Amino acid sequence: MKRISAIRQPVRRYARGVSMVELMVANTIALLVTLAVLTSVLTLGRQFSVIGANVAVQGNAQIAMLAIDAAAGSAGAGLYSNGQLICPTWNAYNGTTVVSNGAAMMPARIVSGASASASDTLVFSGGTGAGVLSGVPVMAPAMGANIKVGQGGKFALGDLALIGVPGSGEPCTLFEVTTAPAASPSGCGGNATSCDIIVRNPNQGLNPNPSDFTNEPNYGFATSGSVIGPAVVSRIGSASAGLRQDAFTVQCNSLVRYNAFTNSTVPACTSNPLSFGAGVDAIAMDVVQMHAQYGISTAGSSDVVTQWVDASGATWGGTPSVANVARIKAVRVVIVTRSREAEGSSVSSACTNAASVANTGPCSFQDAAAPVIDLSATTVAAGKTWRNYRYRVHKAVVPLRNVIWSDS
Repeated sequence: MKRISAIRQPVRRYARGVSMVELMVANTIALLVTLAVLTSVLTLGRQFSVIGANVAVQGNAQIAMLAIDAAAGSAGAGLYSNGQLICPTWNAYNGTTVVSNGAAMMPARIVSGASASASDTLVFSGGTGAGVLSGVPVMAPAMGANIKVGQGGKFALGDLALIGVPGSGEPCTLFEVTTAPAASPSGCGGNATSCDIIVRNPNQGLNPNPSDFTNEPNYGFATSGSVIGPAVVSRIGSASAGLRQDAFTVQCNSLVRYNAFTNSTVPACTSNPLSFGAGVDAIAMDVVQMHAQYGISTAGSSDVVTQWVDASGATWGGTPSVANVARIKAVRVVIVTRSREAEGSSVSSACTNAASVANTGPCSFQDAAAPVIDLSATTVAAGKTWRNYRYRVHKAVVPLRNVIWSDS
């Protein structure tokens, strides 16, 4: 009997490890998870960037408004005596050129940008020197003559002062003290028994040739002949801190401040690299537009603002009349700030306010007199428009302190 040998069946062995299919599935899942995490991180990063940009823009606007409010607070300092402007008009020389030849004296002045796409310039004038800013009786019997005062202790060499006769309608004259005050050696005039003399040498410092002004009155303790009085001198400040005309405007996407007394226009800036001219202070960055309006009353004797007007036209453009200057009781300001980086898509749209004032950009005030905002001419990145940026509009109504002084 034959023995049948058992046939050995091969043992199936399973490979250890991960198959190619499993590896591909795992990689796909890992990539999806990584993509989800990266998307979340990028989204959060973008949100933080937007929030940071908004915070920076808001901070810039607050700085701008604080600077304007501080300048408005000192507007008119040293220009008033006994509750009124010393003079409705004034003569002034800045050492190089005549700044004012009988023009209206304006503690606050707006220079219109001439279009809705151009920023206005806001100028506040007043004394900045420390010390008493009050008038003392004077006598100056001829144009450019030295000035006799009852007491010259408030004045020093290099001080700036304003001489005029309140209520006379005649212009004041800004001058510089060129010699320290001393007792007058040649009498005082009028009924005065003692006085000091303030020297203002012509063609020295801020004292031009007297003939440079169309009308520089002769002043005295009382009106007599060609002399008008009683005149007063108001100390404006020291040589290093005298008359300031703080001017605010927008330049190179920045709110800047300069002294309009020494510069009739803002010195030029450059965008790349960003730099500003001599005497120009960059107050806040990412500011693309500023508009301002006068708040006026029906009469100079009233302090109630009844209307807001642009600094344009025959009545309010340039330098308004003396009567209209007295009606200016406040200014309101609109500052538009912009995010520094552009968005990939349009994120801003045109706005029409409640009174149907159409803007090419965001709205400002909601009344019919609101200044129009036009951002179509602002500088943007290549391939972008004004709509690719985020904006914030900051508004303020600034009452003029000189209104308070004029009621004192």
